Amino acid sequence: MSNSRPFRLKAPRLNENDVERACLDLLKLRSYWAARLHAGTFKSVDGARWIKGVAKGTPDYGALHEIYPGFLIEVKRPGEKPSREQEFRHWEIRAGYRIAIAVVDNVASLATWLDAHEQSARERWAGFLTVRQVRGP
Repeated sequence: MSNSRPFRLKAPRLNENDVERACLDLLKLRSYWAARLHAGTFKSVDGARWIKGVAKGTPDYGALHEIYPGFLIEVKRPGEKPSREQEFRHWEIRAGYRIAIAVVDNVASLATWLDAHEQSARERWAGFLTVRQVRGP
């Protein structure tokens, strides 16, 4: 018994699935509808046809809200960064379509990003409403 090592409790390591689940829960709590964007080519369940998903490098999820602008989410495991291919695809989407993309590696960073995204939308609306009130319909 004296040769055995003492018991040490280690914290579990979070992976991308853990971060993804937490982020999806947060989106639901804030009334966003999230849809998975599958990349690649897939065979149908009946095996009769092939289904083409989104282009490689496209973010993992699209998120829509009744009030706030939609956006895309790239979920990474803690500490991980997007690949060069993902960064290029994100640039294409932002530049070509002006769609916001949140790259998150923990739920707290998504919460912070959502706060800024929603605040930006409210500020844009306030400017629009002020202009409309001055100019009229």
